[in-house]
Amino acid sequence: MKKIITGALVILMAAAMFTACSGRSSSSGDNKDVTFWYAYKGDEAVAFENAIAKYNESQSNYVVQGLSVTDQQKLIVALASNEAPDAFTLSNQDVINFQTNGLLQGLKPYIDKDRYDMSIYSDKSLEANSVGGEAFALPLSGYTIQMFYNKDILKEIGYDEPPATMEEMYEMAVKATQTDRNGNITRLGYPLFPLASARQELIYGFGGRWWADDGKTLTPENPHNIESLKMNVQYRNLYGIEKVQAFVATANTNRYTAQDMFFAGKQLFRLDGSWLPTMMQNFNSTVNYGIALVPGTKANPQNRGVSRFETSSVSIPITAKNKDGAWDFIKWLSNTEGNKILLQGIGNLPALKSLYTDPEILAKPGFPEFIDALELEKGIQYPQIADFAKYVSLINEHLDYVYAGMQTPEKAMENLAKQSANLK
Repeated sequence: MKKIITGALVILMAAAMFTACSGRSSSSGDNKDVTFWYAYKGDEAVAFENAIAKYNESQSNYVVQGLSVTDQQKLIVALASNEAPDAFTLSNQDVINFQTNGLLQGLKPYIDKDRYDMSIYSDKSLEANSVGGEAFALPLSGYTIQMFYNKDILKEIGYDEPPATMEEMYEMAVKATQTDRNGNITRLGYPLFPLASARQELIYGFGGRWWADDGKTLTPENPHNIESLKMNVQYRNLYGIEKVQAFVATANTNRYTAQDMFFAGKQLFRLDGSWLPTMMQNFNSTVNYGIALVPGTKANPQNRGVSRFETSSVSIPITAKNKDGAWDFIKWLSNTEGNKILLQGIGNLPALKSLYTDPEILAKPGFPEFIDALELEKGIQYPQIADFAKYVSLINEHLDYVYAGMQTPEKAMENLAKQSANLK
């Protein structure tokens, strides 16, 4: 993994040098063709092609040609050459990475010229696609995590409502956890899996943060990070570190399969995304589930519903040949008509606020609850640092030390602070 990340960074640096030394392409008023690359395949690629066809039918100024390109390194090389598409899809984290290396066209000139109303998008989605206060992409969809719970297990242990605080969740988790006669966990109460959610939502619910609001200052020793980790460790020690690790390892292997622990009724709480209900349907899971906001704490109830927030986005390369055509297309694609075609095809949450109340969007399982969460605008953004991938790797490494009982939360976060001090 480190070799792949390093290779991508080398390509990005080379790309930045190329774009700095080469003449940047300008739009041609006579150019009707717009090339568009999307990082999707299968049924999701069909959704993009359907949207492209609809756009081409809707006007006569431009003709968009779509292509599925899922190879990130191929994309980066193209962005630094005369072979760049006119528009392409990317994640909001890629917006930061690519623009750090000067590969993206700022959208302000186009927004100002058209007096384009950016307030149609959620505040968090605009923030996610801006660097230094300027927009470099338009959001196509949103992505957040909230809490799934097994209603039958909750009722079995004597509760009618999901927890509003982490303290309540821990109490319920202990009552719900089951083991066999050898101490092996057969039903997990505390949401230690997926691991990415334990690293993020379990931390955020306590008020913890891995970086400050400025998006640059790293804060591994945030006291709420440590508070969250102490509860995590408390649960692991209660049932045995090795027993917990064994369950989590099996859960990780079976994630999003017919044997998924939550789908099989072996997990009380699950911090996951809006795609989970559809997956459960596809695997014929009969679990009676509910969806609730990520809990806060007794001391900080306002943290309820806080979660990571990401977007799928669309941008214009700095080397694009037809920027005017690209702008016209990405406006349409991220607006009501085009965006609805995409969302219905790929199953993502909207970033466009007008679709929050669309009956066809709300008909998708779990979407009403997740859109309620999006409307809270409590999403946590990625930091705007070039070394983000290195920082996440270090976080995971030190969390492993905590989970394995090798270091206390305090010591692990102290060491993480030292090792991440020079990241930029």
